[in-house]
Amino acid sequence: MPLTVLKISNLEQLNSEFFALLSTIFSRLKIELLIKQIGITHLAQREL
Repeated sequence: MPLTVLKISNLEQLNSEFFALLSTIFSRLKIELLIKQIGITHLAQREL
């Protein structure tokens, strides 16, 4: 396998792993935001 093809293959794998990580991070952030919003809503309803 030529060196150029190997480098491109490695870059594609790294790119794929990077976007998978970003996807995981954004999913966690969305869940944390949702939990915070529910928590704030829950606290506001208690005070009423």
